[in-house]
This record gives sequence, structure tokens and C-alpha cells, in this order.
Amino acid sequence: MISGTLVVALDLLFRFLEGAILLDVILSWVMPGRSNGFLDLLHVFTDPFMIPGRKIQEKLMPGFMIDFSPILALVILDVIRKIVFTILL
Repeated sequence: MISGTLVVALDLLFRFLEGAILLDVILSWVMPGRSNGFLDLLHVFTDPFMIPGRKIQEKLMPGFMIDFSPILALVILDVIRKIVFTILL
């Protein structure tokens, strides 16, 4: 049986990643095109989930002004969460 502490820690990790993606979206509206240490650190966590969505969107809708990659990133994260918790529980 998997420890309850591990389940709680993984749940916190997934929540952190969801929050990081949402924060990245908000900051892209407030500070478009800017870069600093905090944003660079934030992108370390969010880019692995956002880049696949950006590549797919660029193939399907090249030059489209709205970035749908955060939505796809949240879907990917949810699928990973379900797989991990199915395996563990």
C-alpha cells in the first residue's frame, strides 16, 4: 500500500504545476515580452507542458494570435495525474 504522505505530496506537486501554469498565463498578460529571474524559474516548470501545445497549435493554426497551449498543458497535466494516481492507488 502506498503511503498517504506520498499521495499528498504528489497531489501538492500537481496543484503547484497547475498554479504555475495559471500564473504564467496571467503574467504573460500583465508583463508581455518581459523576462526576469522569477519568470525564467517559472518557465522551468511550465515549459515542459506548454511547448507541446505550442508546437501542435503552430502546425494546426500557424500565426494564430491566441495561445491555447495553457489549456492543452492543463489537460496533459490532468492525464498524467490520473495515470499516476491510478498506478499508485
